[in-house]
Amino acid sequence: MTPITERIPPWLAFAFLFLAFHFVFEPFFPILGNRLGHDFSFFFPQWLDGSIWFQNNGLTPPWFSPSFCAGQPFFADLQSGYYSLPQFLAIAFGPLHAAWGTLLLCATAMFWGGYFLMRKVFTANRVAAVLVGGLLMFNGFLPHRLMVGHVSYHGFALLPLLTLLLLVPTTQRTATMAVTTGAGILLAYWVHSGFAVIMLPALLSVALIAWMARMSTGLPLTRFAGRAMLAGLIGLGLSASKLWASFSFLSHFPRTFYALPGFATPWEGLTSLGAALFLPSQWAHEVGVERLVNVQWALAPHEWAYGFGPGVLLLLFWVKRPRLTASLWIWTGLILGLLMPLAISLWQADWNAFLKSLPLLGSMSNPLRWWITYIPAVAVVAGLALPKQRSNAWLAGAVLVLTMITSAWEPRAYYQSQNYDVRPILVADEALRSGGWIPKIERLGLTAHIQAGSFQAPLRSNDTFIAGVSQVFCYNPVFGYRLEKFVAQGLTVESVLTESDGFLNLKNPACYVFPKENGCLPGDRFRADQRASAVAFVNYRPFEFAISRGQMIANAISGIFLILVCVVGVGSFHYP
Repeated sequence: MTPITERIPPWLAFAFLFLAFHFVFEPFFPILGNRLGHDFSFFFPQWLDGSIWFQNNGLTPPWFSPSFCAGQPFFADLQSGYYSLPQFLAIAFGPLHAAWGTLLLCATAMFWGGYFLMRKVFTANRVAAVLVGGLLMFNGFLPHRLMVGHVSYHGFALLPLLTLLLLVPTTQRTATMAVTTGAGILLAYWVHSGFAVIMLPALLSVALIAWMARMSTGLPLTRFAGRAMLAGLIGLGLSASKLWASFSFLSHFPRTFYALPGFATPWEGLTSLGAALFLPSQWAHEVGVERLVNVQWALAPHEWAYGFGPGVLLLLFWVKRPRLTASLWIWTGLILGLLMPLAISLWQADWNAFLKSLPLLGSMSNPLRWWITYIPAVAVVAGLALPKQRSNAWLAGAVLVLTMITSAWEPRAYYQSQNYDVRPILVADEALRSGGWIPKIERLGLTAHIQAGSFQAPLRSNDTFIAGVSQVFCYNPVFGYRLEKFVAQGLTVESVLTESDGFLNLKNPACYVFPKENGCLPGDRFRADQRASAVAFVNYRPFEFAISRGQMIANAISGIFLILVCVVGVGSFHYP
């Protein structure tokens, strides 16, 4: 007879884990004093900015925003996420509910993505699948990143589902096309939601899971490769418009000038990686930060949050290793894939110079983010290592309980000390919903003040736009962490429509993305004869600007692929 522990339905296990997850992390949204993590100072204003655009213009692309940096690109910013879950939640429920709701939905996606990946691809039993789903749910990466406001990383929660779609066996061509198209949609979502900044290590993680599936079940890699290429084509097609605009914008603001830190020896790197995977982030920070060299920017505890806790480590040491069989070239590919994130985090002068010379990699300022590659791999290995005896349910349960207890007791003084005050944005969001506030940017400045009823407070950084002030000393990493690439020449702390030397006191954001087509240079201001466009811009309305021929083609490609995806979706629905 099957033990009762193996007959517990997975939804019940999920419900228990979900409640535990809520209990552990809900107190951080917000923490005492209505505060959130420091990087919410970027995303809360951005979400409110997106809500303003949606209220005025619907789902049409928000090419530019007057709210920050005296006028800047919106859609073309690689970290912007107008077409993303957090933005939609912010529009529907407000920024604070969007932050917490995003984390809860991410935890849900991690559990069920991991569960069905193990069941459908690795043909694991229910207990092993629940173990993997639970480990992915409680892994420290997403919760701690969202605690500090790294919301663009929420797309990582889709990685198990993406891997499932690329690997799941299908018997009908229609089903194969449906799962491949679904994978392509997820890849496009990564681009549109801002996850593209760490998309490369995420794709490497997907490849490693495919290699492991080949070694565990004999799954043919040719099927994975075929689906991956087609899904990649679909993803590129759906996101072509944003990608072209983003690269056009970023081409004027290369980030290769930041130092790339690393570890002087492989042993230092391995020690720090082990701490990051199995210790609380604040402890891992203490272990690793002293071993880094060539450091320009301090890496706080959230940059070391990749951990599962000691339960997984004990499981991997005490039980029989999973049996993986494959040819030499398969083993070679797996080992090289596992070594790559560690190799990127090593520092040696010539190696560092080589990495800085590479496209995309040269823009890195923190190679540790490549360590996300190991998170799904460790969880899957834990599931494969679980014994198949009847006692495995008790062992899996013990590992999950230990993981939850470790997470609940983890020291989080750093996260409790975050200081972004959410109240001004929440007050403004409520005023926008009630119709009591008609947003408009009236002047540039460095400071502002909000007063609504009995609530009053000074406004900092990007929050000043709710008082009609576009922050000159803004926060946008595109221009550098210290605005190294931002040019404020010609800007004054006064009305945006003030004329000086034939220009208005407001940047023309089209010049950042399409300077040649608009007869200007990146960072130029609106000309005095463009007053009508400037007035529409500061009132959150579209204005006329010229786009490049490449952007026209990219827009057309995205439109065509959107139609094709809809056709495939309708066909899959009617012909299962």
